[in-house]
Formats: sequence, structure tokens, C-alpha cells
Amino acid sequence: MAIKSKRYKTKKKNKIANLFIKQGRLRWFNTLGFATLLFMLALFVSQIYTTKSTDKLTQKNEMTQVQSRTAWLKKIAPYAQRLQKKYGVLASITLAQAAHESNWNDSQLSSKYHNFYGIKASSGQAAIKLPTSEYIDGKWITVNARFRVYTSWQASMLDHTLLLVNGTTENPNRYYRVLHARNYKIAAKALYQAGYATDPTYATKLIKIIEQYHLDRYDY
Repeated sequence: MAIKSKRYKTKKKNKIANLFIKQGRLRWFNTLGFATLLFMLALFVSQIYTTKSTDKLTQKNEMTQVQSRTAWLKKIAPYAQRLQKKYGVLASITLAQAAHESNWNDSQLSSKYHNFYGIKASSGQAAIKLPTSEYIDGKWITVNARFRVYTSWQASMLDHTLLLVNGTTENPNRYYRVLHARNYKIAAKALYQAGYATDPTYATKLIKIIEQYHLDRYDY
């Protein structure tokens, strides 16, 4: 039985060897196929490793972004609270609008000219002309507009609050519902309804920022 088993193993090895060798030469077709299989396997493993590495890098970048944004919000939050205490505009709304309008203080208007809210300049005010997107007649268009230039971000936040408090020349009570909103959701919707922005998803975007970063904790 032992001899038979040994012969069987020898035949099996020869059979496997014959898949790649014929008359002392490598079988070209089978060898190429085997090499291709190994290459595909290596490529598959490489793709898995690359995907995992990319996912880890993406997660790390997202965490860094969240940390950076949170730090910026914490920096300006105390002043937003001071403005709420004095004028009644919810701090969460002040912060969410600052984040959204300035692209997290990354826009040129914000980072260079301290204008967090895209407030337009009136005659005689320091201004800079920059392109901006407006949603008009169901589509986005780019227009050039004169925006206010501020000496500090605090000045920008104060001007934003006073705009909501005093309204506009044609309608001093334009933002009445924003000032008297019971919570940030009502205030965000009231902002859009009053015409602060033309983006039909404006309120939704503000609410998302507030809830993602828990900005309502700054409200009195």
C-alpha cells in the first residue's frame, strides 16, 4: 500500500508538471496563462491596498477639516453670543451664515476683506467688485457685484446683525420674522423668505451646518 501511494504521488506531480512542461520545454500557453493569473492577483491585491490607503487619507483629511472648522467657529462664537444678547439675532444663525457665505472663511471676500456675509456696499462705502453666483429665473448665473470691505471680522458680524435688525431702506421690517423666530429652523426659513439669498436650498444648508456642528448650543 505504501508503494502504491508513492507511485500515485509521483504520477500526480508529473501531471501537474506536464501542464507547464512538454519534452523538456515550458508550455508557452499555460505558462503565459499562469503568469497572467499571478499578475491579475497581484493587481487585485494592490487595488485593495490602494483603496484602503485612499480611504484612510480621505478620513484623515475630513477629520482635519472638521477640526479646523470647529476651531474657527469657537473663535467667533463668543462675539456672536454678545450680538444675540444685545440685538436678539440667534448666535447659531449668525455663525451658520458666516460659515456658509464665506465658505468657512476660505473665500477671497472673507479672508482678505473680512466680509463674512456677502453684504453689498452702498454708495460711499469701501467696496471691492467681485463675481458672485445668483439663482435667477430657475438657473444659476454669475454676476459682478460691489461688496463691502471691512477692517475686521467683528465689524462684518456687527453689520450683518444690524442689517437684520434695521432691515432695508424699502422695508425696515424685512427680517422681523428672523428676529422673532423661536428657533434656528424657523429663523433660517424666514431668512430665505425675506430674500436674504436667492438659493432655494439656503435654509436647508444653514440648518445642516447648525446641526452638524451643534451651533444651537451657543443660543441663549
